[in-house]
Amino acid sequence: MSLFGQEDQDTPELRGGFFKRLRTPRKNFVEPSSSAEPKLNRTKRAVDPRPVEPHPPLTAATRAPNSQIVFLGRALSGDDIEDVDSTEIREPEFRGGPDAAPAAAADSIDSAFRPFVPQKFERPTFESLSTAMAKVEQRQTVEKGSSGTTAIHVEDGRPLDAQLADEPMVTSDGLEAADQLIAAQLAGRTHESNQSQHLDQVQPPADNAEEIADDEGAGHGIVSGRPGLVSAESLPDFKRILTVADDDAALRIPASARKEFVAVELQPGIAITVATARFSEKAQYATFIKDLGTNDILVREEMIAAESVIADIYSEKTVSAGKSAVREASRAIGNFRDIVEAAHTYGASDIHFEPREFHNDVEVRFRVNGDMYTYRRMPKAIVRRALFAAYSDLVQRNTNSGNSFQPSAPQSAMIPLVVKTDTVNLRWQSSPLVGGYDVTLRLLDGNFKNYSVLLPKDMGLEKSQLELIETLNYVSGGITALTGETGSGKTTTLRALSYMLPDREMKKQFAVNEPSEYPMPWLSDYSIIRRPDETDDEANRKYAEVIRTLMRQDPDDLTIGEVRDRVVMGLVAELALTGHPVRFSLHAGDIIAAVMRMAGGRLQLPIDELASEGFINAVGNQKLIATLCEHCKLPAHDVMAPKDLEILRTKFGLDTSRMACRNYQGCQHCQLEGLFTRLGKVAGGTKRPSLAAELYRPTPEFLDRVAERDWAGARKVWRGERRTGFDNADMTGKTLYEHALFKASRGLIDPQFINRSMQSFAQYRVMPGVDGLMV
Repeated sequence: MSLFGQEDQDTPELRGGFFKRLRTPRKNFVEPSSSAEPKLNRTKRAVDPRPVEPHPPLTAATRAPNSQIVFLGRALSGDDIEDVDSTEIREPEFRGGPDAAPAAAADSIDSAFRPFVPQKFERPTFESLSTAMAKVEQRQTVEKGSSGTTAIHVEDGRPLDAQLADEPMVTSDGLEAADQLIAAQLAGRTHESNQSQHLDQVQPPADNAEEIADDEGAGHGIVSGRPGLVSAESLPDFKRILTVADDDAALRIPASARKEFVAVELQPGIAITVATARFSEKAQYATFIKDLGTNDILVREEMIAAESVIADIYSEKTVSAGKSAVREASRAIGNFRDIVEAAHTYGASDIHFEPREFHNDVEVRFRVNGDMYTYRRMPKAIVRRALFAAYSDLVQRNTNSGNSFQPSAPQSAMIPLVVKTDTVNLRWQSSPLVGGYDVTLRLLDGNFKNYSVLLPKDMGLEKSQLELIETLNYVSGGITALTGETGSGKTTTLRALSYMLPDREMKKQFAVNEPSEYPMPWLSDYSIIRRPDETDDEANRKYAEVIRTLMRQDPDDLTIGEVRDRVVMGLVAELALTGHPVRFSLHAGDIIAAVMRMAGGRLQLPIDELASEGFINAVGNQKLIATLCEHCKLPAHDVMAPKDLEILRTKFGLDTSRMACRNYQGCQHCQLEGLFTRLGKVAGGTKRPSLAAELYRPTPEFLDRVAERDWAGARKVWRGERRTGFDNADMTGKTLYEHALFKASRGLIDPQFINRSMQSFAQYRVMPGVDGLMV
């Protein structure tokens, strides 16, 4: 019941003016009713053609028995105040065209007087304008199919936009009705209340229309606006399939998904996806597209095809015959080559790519003269595509651990590259890190025809050390072990020792490396490839199998890149004891540590074999140290602390007047324009590195101490053979540290580097020489 509804009572009519009557509700102000005020629809509509009864005369004392509640604000705004008996309110009906309603109304308008009601326009608000603009944009962004733009039509056959342009929009109710019509049409649904409205469906290509229809199922709505792929032959030539079922897949997906989805790589970092129409509507499809983007693979186009077409793509029937060709014309390969050429120009030994999740750019750094400098900061996408392209197109297939670059797994490979007039061999090593990954490229000589070998006399070794190396050319069996930190030039020295044999043209030489780094055409080189999922035991087992194989190939001598476990060490000992000289590298701190490691720990060589005469030919330890620029180096007295200079004079007996220190500002002869420290300083002050080394050929007294595992006694025997002071070029019985001191006394290297990076002057232990003197 209405709030004001009540039964008629005999109450005298109030008098006293118009406003008094408004303030005092009358008992018959409204007729009792349980319905709310009907909502008037102001859109144009057809008026009921039935005859309308004449209106009663309008008199001041007459009240409408069924009048509606009228407020003063609505009356002032121009609302129509009339007797509701004169007009019957009905739901709006859509009669077709916009002119239908006025025509019907003209025939049924009663000749009785009706008050003039001006047409109403509601003032638009910000919210209504925003909603209308959004719906217009939604209507304009209807996805395009293979045949063009999808047009939405209604009953009269014209596009919906044209009909809406003709339809007068006089009230908010009318706008709401039109917008609801558009929204329903765009959603691909039909109005249940009006069966005459429909959508023109986009038809798939004729050749595979039935197959796509089968994939979609009946009544699943509009086909996706993605273009349809008729057959696998219609797909552009591509390099590889990114979703194959192996460890090299760039995107790993379930077997069930491969029936309905495939991604192919057109060129490094650019891909096309093909899926069934049903699968393209699933959330899993959007996840696959997102995962490709996460791997910096740009999806250039998304296509729709039947399952049979996707199966043909997986069978690689349409893969271009030349897909394996090197596409060095691509922009990604060009960026990679630019970086390598710049590093080669600077004389860098290593290139470091350092992508980090917490940085927007990738820092590209070069190691030049033993120090790290920043070359560029480049966008992540460019660097990643360059690395993907280089690994996919340039890597030697018999050296790579995996067919595609995987930042989430350690990988190694070799890349031969022609840089200007030189052939460079790049040793690739990548590994995942916290918050990113690292890719390190070691620049090596890769010219097999016009190769050059850096000999020990050009490395910075002294005369006494060269004489010891010369004796290694005339041995029958035994081992030569070289130790040193990463990047100390061990492989270069081993290569030189193999090359220096005077009668190598009449010998059968072998080398085993993981992988092979330098060209050694004078011997047979085994390159061992380590897969990303291999454990150390599996890799060492492979190493041992290769050595067992070459043992039956009549070798004269053998060079091994690195010995890491007891199985390989046992095979090396077997070769050495049967008359085959073996050279290998080992990770240890000095000569004594190298012998200790062979006798125990992981290598576990029997101490009797190790201490037997003729088993150890020589043991060495080496380190590369940058030399000073002759044009800008600074006198040590102007740079170093007085107490450090005093220790050098008193403890080591060195003349500090000839010593010099590095000038970090550099000069025109040593500055490397374009390379900077992380503090922004230009690289300069140093030149080509020089080798500081300790070499020792064991004596019987030394081996006696080894047999008893008297490592301190063995050290005293070795270092007790020193015959000269630390400023003398004779390196007999001298350590790597003392060789570096000798170079510093000649002004070749910075003594501050020794004090800071090797061991402080005060902590180093000096032992007496053969004459019992400390100096």
